[in-house]
Amino acid sequence: MDQIGIDRQEEEFKQYFSRKLLSVLLDKYEQSQSFQSGEPGKQRPQFVMSKSPFNLDYTDEMDFMKRQWMNDVMIRLELQGIIALKWVKFRSFQEVERIYLNWDMIAKAYSLSEKMPLRDKFNRLRDILEPLLLHPWSWIAEWAEKVRIGLLEGKASYLDLDSPSGYADLVRALLQLPKLGEKVISLRLFSQQVFQDSKHLEREVLKRLLSVVKQASAEQRETDEEWLDLIGLSRNPQYVYLCGPLRLRIKDEGWISTEKLMGGVGLSSQTIELVKDISTEAGRIITIENLASYHQWIEQREHYASEELVIYTGGFPHRLLQYFLSLLSLAIYKSDRPKFIMHWGDIDLGGIRIFEFLRNQLFPSLEPLWMNSAVLLKYEQQAAPISNEYASQIQAALHDPRYLGWTQVLQTMLECRKRLEQEGISEIEFNLNEKF
Repeated sequence: MDQIGIDRQEEEFKQYFSRKLLSVLLDKYEQSQSFQSGEPGKQRPQFVMSKSPFNLDYTDEMDFMKRQWMNDVMIRLELQGIIALKWVKFRSFQEVERIYLNWDMIAKAYSLSEKMPLRDKFNRLRDILEPLLLHPWSWIAEWAEKVRIGLLEGKASYLDLDSPSGYADLVRALLQLPKLGEKVISLRLFSQQVFQDSKHLEREVLKRLLSVVKQASAEQRETDEEWLDLIGLSRNPQYVYLCGPLRLRIKDEGWISTEKLMGGVGLSSQTIELVKDISTEAGRIITIENLASYHQWIEQREHYASEELVIYTGGFPHRLLQYFLSLLSLAIYKSDRPKFIMHWGDIDLGGIRIFEFLRNQLFPSLEPLWMNSAVLLKYEQQAAPISNEYASQIQAALHDPRYLGWTQVLQTMLECRKRLEQEGISEIEFNLNEKF
């Protein structure tokens, strides 16, 4: 390499090292109590060279010029008053032991390092999130206010301060979601409408959006699909799956019956939006949490098909199903003929939450089916073990008044350290005529 090339290499190395050195010292400052308080502390931001990310270059015996160049940079910065150096004893101007950042030169250090001050990042993100303070959903507005206060106090928490464009996209999405009303829209269609790119939401925004929704809402959901439904989004079109005697009065089409459709039927959102009235001759209505168990019920109880209306909830019921069930609930309680309504779900926290939602929001007379301690113990060999974290959640549920009626089941789950999914019950062997 000629002298010009060597000089260029030296200059590039020194520029890089200078910026990186100041950046590391500023990181130390931003992580200190002094940054939080805004007042200089007793100790200046500092690091030991032998424990720093620069030590490999500084002790590189194959290229001794690196140390000389690094010393040149540090001496120059010390002469400018930006840093202070402590040299190894008897090796002054040869080997640095510790580097300090001087309090009164922090602004100059930011300028030379080309590093954006952390306080500026806080202010930038606060400005980006400000529109959410007036969000129509109160829980999003409350989240935004909590974040705003944290940023004012110099607390980044879980926020990615180096992704302003990501948070700008998040704000755009959150501001558009309330405009959907009660409708559910596909992720890609929503993404196209908001970002003019059908894949941008899933690729760049969805992970952060779901994180905010989970943190901000007081809701409890099991899967990402259920969280998406909460805010009006879906990966796939939603259907209501049911089997049994049901009559639907469709706008301009008269009445349609599902009774003869053996094996069940799926009703699309377009169909349900046209429904004006519902009626059923079934004496029993069964809602079932899991798909395999829904099909199992239909296959094993085909002799009772004319007496039972069976509905698949798909875990926590999505918006379309909630709307359909509200129509069914209204029809049931207007009917002169009494209906027995039961829900069969997993014997775990998720199953209990789903049952309580259905009972509180839709069917006040709803009763649990096979969701008790006796069934859990009977199928204990098929049950799944629970973790310590899950056991802690059960303990919390025992003290939650919303789950007062589930005390025995929760205690049994704790005692045997098991939870039972519906699929663990291989045969529907109970006499439901006795149950009802």
